[in-house]
Order: sequence, then structure tokens, then C-alpha cells
Amino acid sequence: MGPFVENSRYRAVVVGDIFVSPDTMERALGGSSLGVKEIKKLFWGPEDKDLFAKRQINIERNGPDAEAYADGLDEAIGDAEVLMVHFCPVPEKLIAKAKNLKMILTSRGGLENIDVKSASKRNIPVVNVIRNAEPVADFALGLILDVTRNITASCRRLFEKAEWAKTFPNSPYVTTLNSLTVGFVGLGNVGIALATRLHALGVPMIGFDDYVSAERLEKNGLGAIEMVSTMEEVFERADLITVHLRLTDENAGCVNKSCFGRMKKGAYFVNTARGGLVNETDLIHALEQHSIAGAALDVFEKEPLPADSRLLTLDNVLITSHIAGMTVDAIPLSPFMLTSAVDKIIGKGITERIVNYSEIKGEFNRQ
Repeated sequence: MGPFVENSRYRAVVVGDIFVSPDTMERALGGSSLGVKEIKKLFWGPEDKDLFAKRQINIERNGPDAEAYADGLDEAIGDAEVLMVHFCPVPEKLIAKAKNLKMILTSRGGLENIDVKSASKRNIPVVNVIRNAEPVADFALGLILDVTRNITASCRRLFEKAEWAKTFPNSPYVTTLNSLTVGFVGLGNVGIALATRLHALGVPMIGFDDYVSAERLEKNGLGAIEMVSTMEEVFERADLITVHLRLTDENAGCVNKSCFGRMKKGAYFVNTARGGLVNETDLIHALEQHSIAGAALDVFEKEPLPADSRLLTLDNVLITSHIAGMTVDAIPLSPFMLTSAVDKIIGKGITERIVNYSEIKGEFNRQ
């Protein structure tokens, strides 16, 4: 697959910072399918988090030329074939000096620190990683198990009332996980990660996503997901609906009274994406009327959740304080997620993390 060749023994430069250690980058890259033969380690940015944040904001607003890149990178980049960074800037002038560079890897989702257009002109693939996809997928799976099996509901009754509860509002619908059909509205990075977990547990799935291809699902081992043509069909057929969409002006409030009215009486609604996707008033009405079995929510229209929110009065909803993506290792260990993406490119031809693939793929595939 172009410059991505297994065990090619590349020369690499890694540039870490206060949040992602160059030593971690070295370990991740050294254990990847690339099998690099030489790794030079550099450090970028201040070790004071407040000062780092100021430089980070400057780059996010003004691009890779807004801040100087790491000391020593001018010399190190000359014979490097792989460059791995976190927030270190990679401007056009640096790329021009990298005569042998075959790939740029960044252990974050944002690309403000990299001149991707310049990389594309040189036919250099840029690979990034959505580092919170795995934590959010883990959390979503936890919410699904919790809300369908009354884990927190039972705990609350014991703590608050010393009640040894055996029945709950959803008791008529409690069943095993693989007896539920889970419906996905959106199958992006988090959706794919959650679907992979559910597939391993033998859970039947359906999904709606205008942008995901059958090829992408197949390459991720998810060919068994039945893709349907409308979001409404997911709400009608699934026993549990989980949302994984980006919030845009076009889809704000798209999950509304019409959607909840299509759900089965024993169905659940889970949202770990964005609160603005859901008309919260319509959801609360469905929960108050018990026209659905329950809901699990980590995101809301207003955050923090107002103290007078009607959600706080309900016994058929599980709510958490927007913590799905918060783990101690998501950022520090992101180089391992990044090299896992590289391994998928090499081993399975999964190129979705090559952010400039459409600009370079013609020449790239002929190398």
C-alpha cells in the first residue's frame, strides 16, 4: 500500500510534548508493522501546561506557521522517512526540507498543526487518530448494559432507600444483550468501535449512515450489520437505538417526537454523541409517558444539566455528566492507537485514517 510497507526498516523522527511522551511514541512506532530501524526523539513546547495551552490555541486558530517547531527538527528531518508528532507544527517549510519523507503521523484528530496541502503535493500521506473513539465506545457499551439491566437503578434504591428492589419500570422488557437488536444512527469512528464490541458479543445490529460504505464495514469485520435506508427505520425496528452523529446546523434536533413515536414500547435510547442532536423536551415526554422503556444519556442540550431539569425527576433514565471520553490514557497512549491505524493500513488496506487519501491516492496506489 504505497509507502506503507511491512517491516521496511524506516528511519523515523518522533516529536513528543508534555502530554504525549517521545518515549511512548518510540515504543509505539517500534512495535508497529513498519518495523523502523532508527528513531530520533525530540521534544516540542513548554513543560508548563498553561503556556502549552496558549501555544496550542495559537496553532488551532492560526495554523502550523503560528509557532516554531521543535529544536533540532531541521537537522533530523533531512533523512527521515517517518515523522510522528502530537502538537508540534509541521509547516510547508519543514516538509520542503524532508526530502525522503514518506508519511506524517499525528496522534490527535485535529490537523491544525500540519500543512496537509503541502504534504499532499509531495504525495505524503498524513495519518491521524480519533483518540476518544475507544473510550466513548467502552462507555456507551457500559450505558447499554446498565440501562437495560438496571444496574444503577438498583444501586440507587439501595443507597437512597435501603430498598432490596426486584422490579423496575422496564422489568417487562429485561432480557439478555444478544436478544436485543441494536440500531445505530451514525457509524463513524465511535459507532464502528461500539459495533465491533457488540459484534463480538453476538448482538444483532442495524444501522443508518449516509456516508459509511459497505467496504468500510467489511474491512472492519462488520459486514453483518444490516444497513437501512432511513433513520426512521432504525427507530421503528431496533430494541435499542444509539446515536453517533456529528452535530451540524442541518441535524440539530433531528431526533425528535417523530423518532420517539416510532420506537417500540420496550425500546431504549442511548446518546453519547451531542445533546443538540436530540429534542430534549420530546425525549422527556416519551420517558414521562413510559412510551419507551428508558434512556441513557451522557450529553444534553444544556451543560451542566440544570438543577431543575425534568430528567432528574425520572426513574427510567440513566444520566452521566459528559464523561464518556475522559480516561487517563486516551491522550498519553494515543501513539499506540495511531500505530494500530497504520497496521490496519498495511494489513487490511483500511485507509480511512489517511486524511488526504483522496488527494494522493492515484499516485499513492501506484508506488
